Amino acid sequence: MRREGLDDRSERLVRAARDLANESGSAAFTVTQVTARAGLSLKAFYGCFRGKDELLLALLAADSAIGAEVLGDRIGDRRGADAVRAYVVELFDMLGLPGAAGYAGVLVREYLRLSEHYGDELRAALAPLLDLLARDLDSPHPHRDALTMFGVLLGGIHDVVVRGSTERRALAEYLHRFCTQGIGG
Repeated sequence: MRREGLDDRSERLVRAARDLANESGSAAFTVTQVTARAGLSLKAFYGCFRGKDELLLALLAADSAIGAEVLGDRIGDRRGADAVRAYVVELFDMLGLPGAAGYAGVLVREYLRLSEHYGDELRAALAPLLDLLARDLDSPHPHRDALTMFGVLLGGIHDVVVRGSTERRALAEYLHRFCTQGIGG
């Protein structure tokens, strides 16, 4: 897997992938398009990443860290059940932010495939978002429950990003109730 942290070339490639994802709302771009956008060679790409999937994991990791920071600020000093509700509602609200559709589009379209082949790496990439949720779950297994709940939330995010659902707030409230009742809180 990739080195801890990103060097300049890796950062340029991740930025180029982010730009392409924001333009298409998905990972429907090639390594050649990424390298051209970054102004780098294919050799430079393969010096940083073994392939497109590793680049996607780096993109998801970088954007998950950014998203968790923004989401944490939006949750503020709320804790417990109020923080869990804020997490869900604010996560769905953030889908309207500039650049969010690209990240969310890559995540919802690639999540199952990447989890099948790179489960540990994907969980590590999403750790900032999962840890933020697990922090306030009152359950015997908060990290496992956060991962399960996040998977359910991805279904709703898919409806917003891919299907164009305009009922973000109502969907967030429904999924919050569904998930927290399932966890038992």
